[in-house]
Amino acid sequence: MKKGRIFTNCIVAVCTLIVMVAFASCSADSDSSYGIDDSVINSASSKTEAPFSVVLKAYSDNKDITVKGDVDQTTLFIFDQSGDFYKQMTVDRTYLLQAKPIEIACPGSDQITVVAWAGLSGDNENISALNQANIISDLQVSLKQNNGVAASLPGDLFYGQVTLKSTSTKASAETLKIARKVSSVSLITKGVIKMLDSRDGNFYYKIKKTKSSFNHNGELTGEDIEYIIPATMNDKGNVVADNTTILPASDITIELYKDDKMILSSENVKNLEKVSINEGELSELTFDLSKNSGNIVVADWGTVIVNVTVG
Repeated sequence: MKKGRIFTNCIVAVCTLIVMVAFASCSADSDSSYGIDDSVINSASSKTEAPFSVVLKAYSDNKDITVKGDVDQTTLFIFDQSGDFYKQMTVDRTYLLQAKPIEIACPGSDQITVVAWAGLSGDNENISALNQANIISDLQVSLKQNNGVAASLPGDLFYGQVTLKSTSTKASAETLKIARKVSSVSLITKGVIKMLDSRDGNFYYKIKKTKSSFNHNGELTGEDIEYIIPATMNDKGNVVADNTTILPASDITIELYKDDKMILSSENVKNLEKVSINEGELSELTFDLSKNSGNIVVADWGTVIVNVTVG
């Protein structure tokens, strides 16, 4: 009877040992994920989940003006590593003023290209309507026009582009600089009364030979358009036009009309045969009809230029 009891105990002990060994083996297999190291899994997971990140900064004429608050909303157009359109998003001015990072998810892309436009308005510009079938070169911003004449003036436009590469972990945000892409023009013509012997009439300026569009790289393109800018004669007898925002150009022509008859063209003015208007700058052009002369004063955006007549 005692021998039987001892035999039974031995059988139980052996079975228990076998179960423990089998359980330990299964546990080890489970922990090793069938031979794949946990660090590899975690690394792949974090690489997939880490978003791209940018911080916006605004510039005008190569000067950092972020804190001035000139930029309101900014629209970001995101393209994947193949240059295909992925999505667009709009952020408000707090992202610039507070240097808040903008996180962008684009699953499956090792890098993305972000094109930023600020100051866009559906009333002033035509913006490409993009979908998943479009590529980056399809993005274009154009002034609204009517038979070659600008239907409205451009807004205070800013543009920037950056390419972001993915990282295995969440990286610090890269800077996306957006630069002012428009010019400001002020026009004054003196000597009108002396030449025409009259203050009466309807005056306006034309600015010609400027492009109508920007491509995806922020480069001027498209057909030439012209601006028609209302003007008035002030108390000093000068025909003036308020500061006007236009697209920059390297060789514009400025004409002054009275009652639809041209009385001045910059192409015929001494020392002003070629007029360049640069982005991010204010250009004041002053003509003297009686002397057939002119000059340009260039200043920072938003500067008030004071003209003082001596004598």
